Amino acid sequence: MVSVILVPQGAEYQAVYQGAQARINPPEVIPIPAGKAAVCRINRTFDAAEILVMGLCGSLSPRFEVGTIALYRACVNDSGQVKECDRALTQRLQAQFQVSPVLGFTSDRVICSAIEKRDLGKTYGAEVVDMEGFPILSQFSVAMLRVVSDDLRGDLPDLSGAIGADGKIQTVSIAKAMIRRPIAAGRLIRGSLIALRKLRQLAAELPGS
Repeated sequence: MVSVILVPQGAEYQAVYQGAQARINPPEVIPIPAGKAAVCRINRTFDAAEILVMGLCGSLSPRFEVGTIALYRACVNDSGQVKECDRALTQRLQAQFQVSPVLGFTSDRVICSAIEKRDLGKTYGAEVVDMEGFPILSQFSVAMLRVVSDDLRGDLPDLSGAIGADGKIQTVSIAKAMIRRPIAAGRLIRGSLIALRKLRQLAAELPGS
């Protein structure tokens, strides 16, 4: 069974932790820094553990709308390198949630433009985007289960300064970006709330041994 869940700190961690606590024998839920660079600072070993990465992601494909489950088969980075996910655990999750595994693209920044996300999907053949997947797979054998929080229906606020070099969320920068783009901010908030509810549900429904 899943013994360790890695999840970006903040709202994503809270949702997964709450969901996991509904299980009889809950896995250890560990918050990690957000973003590609900060994830490389995870300083821990996991002995004989089945590790699952959970969190939110963005859509790169019209068929992946807000609230859609994204079970990864692999991650690709901007150099075109591909890292495969833990095959056995991925297959168990596929059977549990009845979804087909997809290719995720790992970005070094938040992609806010719907047009750019669509172009990235075509360029890399990926269907969703995150900021942690590839570097985690470079360190650990894991499966990845995420939920889409923003789709291709519109742009997000400019969140280029939302995550610091240490992986911490910069709340002041986010607030300023939302004030500048209130319609886009509303879209982001609604999508995030839907996706976080789904994330909590998934954590409570993870397959047993």
